[in-house]
Amino acid sequence: MAGKGTVTGCDLSDVTSLCMPWISINGQRQPGFSRAAALLSLELAASAYDLALDAWREAGWHDISYLVDNALFSAVVGKKELKDTDTNTAERFQRLAQARLKRLNPFSQLRGTLRQREGSDTCKAVVMLHRALRDHYVVAIGFMGTGKRIYDWISNFRMSQNEGMHNGFLQLTQRFEMHCDQILFPETAKELGLSQLSLADILTECRRPQSRFRIWMAGHSQGGAVMQLFAYRQVRQGLLRQHMLGYGFASPSAVYLHPACDPGSFPLFHIINADDVVPRVGAQLHLGRCRVFLPDSAMREACYGQIWQDPAFRAVLSLTRTIRDNNSAMLLFLALLRTLTKMPGEDAAAVFNSLMGKIMPDFLLGMISGKMDDMLSLLIRKTEQGYAQNIGSDLPETQLFSLCQRMENLIRQFGTMPFAKAVGRALGMPHKLRGTNAANGTAPYQYLVTERFDDLRHRVWCASAVTDSLATRNARRRLPAGRYAGFSTAKNRRSRRTGAGRS
Repeated sequence: MAGKGTVTGCDLSDVTSLCMPWISINGQRQPGFSRAAALLSLELAASAYDLALDAWREAGWHDISYLVDNALFSAVVGKKELKDTDTNTAERFQRLAQARLKRLNPFSQLRGTLRQREGSDTCKAVVMLHRALRDHYVVAIGFMGTGKRIYDWISNFRMSQNEGMHNGFLQLTQRFEMHCDQILFPETAKELGLSQLSLADILTECRRPQSRFRIWMAGHSQGGAVMQLFAYRQVRQGLLRQHMLGYGFASPSAVYLHPACDPGSFPLFHIINADDVVPRVGAQLHLGRCRVFLPDSAMREACYGQIWQDPAFRAVLSLTRTIRDNNSAMLLFLALLRTLTKMPGEDAAAVFNSLMGKIMPDFLLGMISGKMDDMLSLLIRKTEQGYAQNIGSDLPETQLFSLCQRMENLIRQFGTMPFAKAVGRALGMPHKLRGTNAANGTAPYQYLVTERFDDLRHRVWCASAVTDSLATRNARRRLPAGRYAGFSTAKNRRSRRTGAGRS
């Protein structure tokens, strides 16, 4: 149907849910958590992957721009303004952007990987605009998650701190910001009687209470992390939060240092499947509010299909759920690497290829398979160094030994390749945004929004773990604990001085 979403079937022209007035919850003004907005956001996050925007154009979205790496495909090329309402022009922009995403040949992969030595430059996004009520406008920014090219993954592993933020995600955010003055809206500029209107102009206007524009963002996985940092940096530059709304799906955490304000005060929502590892890693804190689904058998049968009946998958899924943060993720990865070193070379190569085949090109896998011992030694050394830099302490050898034993037991019980396939599925299937991923199954995030939205619950995310609290986060009432207890101590001290009540 014209103007209908390809994933959820929602009406892409109805932006009412994106412009609703904020409500007061526990004394804080916040946007409401809306199923209609979540449906639209899932469509936008999905469209950022394939850049197929025909249905969006049919629904009245226009002034569309595509950013892929450092290439911008917009309604203005050089000084020549083009009408993206013209079907041929719009389709040409779309095809050019899509072709750039599909550069998977060995030469492009190698060149792209070498380019990342200077910093991550693989930010991918789509920007467009739709008229809203009362002469207001919604500006949509869809941030793409990690792509299929091997060098798309490099930014995820740049986990060092940069200004209190995850360095890799920050570099991607900065790349997008570099293009804000080049992302133009010629049709809207003409309608408003302006000579030119850029995204930078719109962001500047959003610093004023009476802005005509609302920034609506969405992203899956890495895209959800970039969304957080873009929102954070814009707010620090003066953008008013009431002009912003964002929905992330499977978003990793993006900041290390607790910001001056409550992280939950950002008008961002993160929809999370608790089986999914990705939201538990990244940095340390999410900006916005997490809405988490604690999986039950009905959800797992619907989303994982026949795979849910596989004992190996269940056992490995239980293992991956022990990951709580970057550190525990590195320990599990290191235990896997050490386990591989105890296998015959051919078996270790087969397991490695099974796990990495989706992100590494065949030619590179072939090269690595012939030097598996050297590759494992290199990965073990780098992981140990990363853990030492991140924690500042020695490896917990007792815990590592226990994890290795657990993996070896699973391999003996199920076999080498069934174990490897189960690991890949346990990491990948809970993370899917859309589309069928198993027999009689649907993607978890598509399922959560369309079928189980009312079962999403607020969870306070502390040290990358989900608490059991259902209370709405409040800076004075719901405070970090564990490794972040220092923040709580300082806030409690301020709360006592100001006479704030306790929860």
